[in-house]
Amino acid sequence: MQFLSEVWNSVLAEMRENYSETLMELWFNELHLSYLSDDVAVISTKQKFKRDFLESKYTSVIHDYLTRVGFDVRIIFIATDEKSEAEHLRELGLAGDSAEGEEGTGGAEAAEPELDTPSDPAESDRRNKAFLEKGFDSGINYLSGESKKESVGSTVGSDYTFDNFIVGSSNKFAHAACLAVANRYASGADSDEEYFQKQYNPLFIYGPSGLGKTHLLYAIMNRISELCPEAKIVYVKGDDFTNQLIDSISHGTCEQFRSKYRTADVLLIDDTQFISGKVSTQEEFFHTFNTLYENHKQIVLTCDCPPRSIKTLENRLQTRFEWGLTADIQPPAYELRIAIMKSKAEALGISLPADVLEFLANNLRSNVRQLEGAVKKLGAQSFLTGAQITVDLAISCVADLMTGSEPASVTVDRILEKVSQKYGISVEDIKGRKRTKEIALVRHRSIYIIRKLTDLSFPAIGKLFGRDHTTIMASLDTVEREMAKDSLLEIEMSDLIRELRG
Repeated sequence: MQFLSEVWNSVLAEMRENYSETLMELWFNELHLSYLSDDVAVISTKQKFKRDFLESKYTSVIHDYLTRVGFDVRIIFIATDEKSEAEHLRELGLAGDSAEGEEGTGGAEAAEPELDTPSDPAESDRRNKAFLEKGFDSGINYLSGESKKESVGSTVGSDYTFDNFIVGSSNKFAHAACLAVANRYASGADSDEEYFQKQYNPLFIYGPSGLGKTHLLYAIMNRISELCPEAKIVYVKGDDFTNQLIDSISHGTCEQFRSKYRTADVLLIDDTQFISGKVSTQEEFFHTFNTLYENHKQIVLTCDCPPRSIKTLENRLQTRFEWGLTADIQPPAYELRIAIMKSKAEALGISLPADVLEFLANNLRSNVRQLEGAVKKLGAQSFLTGAQITVDLAISCVADLMTGSEPASVTVDRILEKVSQKYGISVEDIKGRKRTKEIALVRHRSIYIIRKLTDLSFPAIGKLFGRDHTTIMASLDTVEREMAKDSLLEIEMSDLIRELRG
């Protein structure tokens, strides 16, 4: 196994250039390269949950690093907590005899399996077909190396539950609908089959990317697996459904493909918009939908827009998507943004001061991924540099994520420069501690314009000027009172703001 160890050590060395040791220790250091050929690499871990997580999150990453060290191969992950490495390899059709100790094949611990490649093309086709058929019955899609996320009690996405989904006004309805669908599978649950069929089937959740639609799908899968372990749950992304259909047609495994989807108890389709515009995919999905619906099997779909807005989607599918319940998820409101960041920070062991939370909530409004990414970035920056987490650190870390065409820090600089030129007071004096009447007047006006042109909170503006939020509020009040009494000042401030806006 010396050759395999050398290859894997090279991969880990490349990864350490880009990942922290904490992350390496958590996910990658214990991985083992079990098998390597010209077209496939088998990587083992000791735990099934880790295998599932790596399949869903890091397949392409590890493929890229193996490619860097010279192996452009398909990735298969295995877990050895239920079956031995040798058993996995035999099931994958990769077990065979090899000379022990031979470089690139064997080693002191065990002989590395050698791929048995038949010379007869017909035999090769037969084996390929059997290999693909086996892939439809197990937990791995051998065509792409990605997890199919299909199994009873699957731990793929096990981190996503209803318990750690932060609920607010923007997602409350979608969350409640998903919870109702999942809880229907509790033993002894008093559910009216006909009512659920009419009201909740299909359940169609839509909204922009990064707001928690996939989280809810995984939460449904995990809750149903917990309540009803025998339920067959199939999760797939819209584009993967298309790819699997194409592969099944090209390899003559259409019946296995149909059986996989049409015998499901629960079908979860993520990013449904990707099946639009594809005639064969829509035809196949139409019949799959009908079969499941007629058999009272639950269908849950997510999309980035409502059914009627999906371009090039066949009308017969559009109407079916609207048969049941449609729920939208909107970007999180201010309070929900705060709650999401607090939850993420607690999970990562990061302490975020209230003014930093307020600054981030005021400036990052697009989606949940953006908020979580900002918390991670702040935590990493603080850990690596030893810097205390402050609003200034937050501004420097997340300037590229902030709302608007320019980062807030750039906008503030432009405002101060413009005001400095207008009134002949240096930027240093505007931000400084001098309290002469002339400087204080210009400082008040600078604060007023910053508040009007940016989403910075009072504490965040206070940090820029070395003052607390009450002082900033007083400055704003001063300017507004002066403008109410002086129409020329109101015009002057409006002109300044208009010039800064361009």
